Amino acid sequence: MKRGLLYLVLAFIPLLLAAQDMPFNVKTNTNYSVSSLVGKVEIDSVKYYQLRLVQEIKYKNFGLGLDLDFLFDRDYHLKENDWDHIGNILEKVYYFRYAEIGDPLYFHFGGFPNYSIGNGLVMLNYSNMHFYPDLRHNGFLIGGSLDTFLQPHFELFSSDTKKNHILALNAHIHPIPDSTLKYVDQGILGFSLYTDRDQYANLDYILPDSLYTELKPSKRDNVLFWGIDYTQPIVKNDKLEYGVYTEMAHMVDGGTGYILPGIYIDFDVVKVNLEYRRHGDKFTPGFFDHFYEEERAIAVYDTLADGSPNYSVISKQDVLMDRKASYGFYGKIQATIAQRVKTMIAWQNMYGDELKDGKSLWFNLKVDTRYKRLENVSFSYSKTSVDKLGLGKIAVPKARLSAGVTMSLNEKRRWFFITKYSEKYKDKEGDIKWLKDTQRSFALGVKYTF
Repeated sequence: MKRGLLYLVLAFIPLLLAAQDMPFNVKTNTNYSVSSLVGKVEIDSVKYYQLRLVQEIKYKNFGLGLDLDFLFDRDYHLKENDWDHIGNILEKVYYFRYAEIGDPLYFHFGGFPNYSIGNGLVMLNYSNMHFYPDLRHNGFLIGGSLDTFLQPHFELFSSDTKKNHILALNAHIHPIPDSTLKYVDQGILGFSLYTDRDQYANLDYILPDSLYTELKPSKRDNVLFWGIDYTQPIVKNDKLEYGVYTEMAHMVDGGTGYILPGIYIDFDVVKVNLEYRRHGDKFTPGFFDHFYEEERAIAVYDTLADGSPNYSVISKQDVLMDRKASYGFYGKIQATIAQRVKTMIAWQNMYGDELKDGKSLWFNLKVDTRYKRLENVSFSYSKTSVDKLGLGKIAVPKARLSAGVTMSLNEKRRWFFITKYSEKYKDKEGDIKWLKDTQRSFALGVKYTF
């Protein structure tokens, strides 16, 4: 009965995959699980039937995730050039990891849905999976700590191990070890470097072939940041921790941004951050953000005097050359209740002369209900770099909304039915028309855990 149900789902459930940033996931303590997804995709104007098998394997501190994507033409012949090169095989690895971030030694190879460094002044929720699964990057993160003098900690990150365009190095130490002053010896001093060695690297994917051939820059355009930060706990015990922090980041040939000061309070179940931020000309916070792969370089259209069209390419760094100084606040509240409910809300209000996009909002909620057959429910929403937050207005340019539900199909919680829905609103002037200006993604899947 169960096996027949799986075959039925694989055969008849339609699946639309559009800008899906990661495979389906079900929290499980088992060592092996597999998800099956089917549907239709269009690549270079050719339509294919799609079968995806997402497998997760765990062994002690190691974890392996495989995302096997099979495309078939209308005669059900496999698209073989997706499998005839060693690079194609590596692209099927969703992740390979050892240990977890914060352990004495850890590494992660593959996809990064959200990666941040420090307080996010330069890198905030960066994703190398923005165009996943159509475009796959296998990034790499290695980090660790030494239980020795100054207790150094480091992280080295690459968004793509093939090209190593986006790189980041982050290192921290305890500069005053074994202090007789309470809590001072727990202060943490950090230094970071960030670079994109080729901001034009996304053009071959986001532009049509004919336009890319015409506009392809003759040389790379790199951008470089460096930053320092300091965190000082004031009170720290089992029930409460609070303290202050500060951070400064500078873009070479650009501007400088500051967090001065930042305050955090951690009640274990609730953590609150509040920051005063001040940025000079030619600087924006979160330069490497969730949409960076899309925005790192874009084609700009205008009209010449004779009425003919004119295209040019500008990088995200180029856009900042006209940006004026700003100041304002950033806040974040995170809560975890009984390890079942996890939620986060963050907002940013920046002000300045001629600044029209200084406000942002992020919200995430995940509930592991384990109520009867309902396994979990998730919801997220974000709108970044907008003129007004307008809490009652959801459909605005560059906003994103997604929701998901997981149901168990049997009492042993081995079979799961998963559905996900997301919306992406068009970046345009004027009001967003929900039916016309919304890109939607709807997906259904089945997962079995062994």
